Amino acid sequence: MFKQLLFLIKKEFLAIWSDKRSRAVIIAPPLLQLIIFSFAVTFEVKNISIGVLDRDNSSFSQNIERSIKNSTIFTKVYPLKSEEQLGDFIDTQKILLALRIPQNFKKNLDQGLKANLGIVADGRQANNAQIASSYLNNIILGQSLSNSISIRNWYNPNLNNLWWILPNLIAVLSMLIAVILTSLSLARERELGTFEQILVSPIPPMSLMLGKIIPPMIIALAEATFIFIVTIVIYGVPFLGSIWILYFGLISFIFSIVGFGLFVSSISSTQQQGILGAFFIFIPFFLMSGFATPVLNMPTWLQPFTDFVSLKYFLVLIKGVYLKNISLSNALGLIWPMLLLGCGSLGFASWFFRKNIS
Repeated sequence: MFKQLLFLIKKEFLAIWSDKRSRAVIIAPPLLQLIIFSFAVTFEVKNISIGVLDRDNSSFSQNIERSIKNSTIFTKVYPLKSEEQLGDFIDTQKILLALRIPQNFKKNLDQGLKANLGIVADGRQANNAQIASSYLNNIILGQSLSNSISIRNWYNPNLNNLWWILPNLIAVLSMLIAVILTSLSLARERELGTFEQILVSPIPPMSLMLGKIIPPMIIALAEATFIFIVTIVIYGVPFLGSIWILYFGLISFIFSIVGFGLFVSSISSTQQQGILGAFFIFIPFFLMSGFATPVLNMPTWLQPFTDFVSLKYFLVLIKGVYLKNISLSNALGLIWPMLLLGCGSLGFASWFFRKNIS
């Protein structure tokens, strides 16, 4: 059985490398996505255009306007003269938001009377407007409470975007490679007409399953290692944790993914169907993992389904290993759900495969 397994693993490696589509999946996407995603995927809002309608003209309001101009976030500051001009600038998207400072604002503030500043934002760009309003609110608070606020960011002191996006890319790209390669495995055999030969050969179904999932796991692990080295050597992302915990979690995560890819491959007649099926798995996993949107921000009815997405656990694990140096006990709390999901998905894929060939 062991010799048969080694033969199947060798055969699968050769089949992957000789197939143009599989070879392209291994080489091109990870490199391009690493370069593009590391700079393109960001939730920071920069180069914001803002208007200021200052009807107070006090030293306080001028200090606020000066702080906005000195900010690296607000690159264009337009002094506004009227409410009509404010509306026109918002309508034409010349500015993303505007600050309205009413008359006698500083005087009312000093006397303890009601004194409200107004922020008008372009709701057509809801996410950007919300983030920009938060930036502006921090500037205003900094002016009024400059001696009372001390801000300290744990684990990422300078809020460097690359420090969280690059560890996440290790997870996402290794998942993409693993699920696509496994989804192509059995579909390739059907397309080449060798599937029937495998069925009549004296190879146990379990050996066949292992021979199909081990090569994609090794390739995904190698790709993840390459990205890991790049993040540290080229991009300078700090790695504070244990390399053993990282790889234990990485192997568990890839194992949890290949079962889904194998299931897609078992129901695909061609490699094209396999690729489409792989993306049918990948996109929901990506969207429900918390990569782009926090899980707690999702609808209440949807959140329980995210427990079946192994990427959710590994994103927490890999950022914890990179930036927090989490302990093994904390890591195990994230690893065992991935192992459980892997056993479940692989067991279901194996059962479905046996049912189809019987």
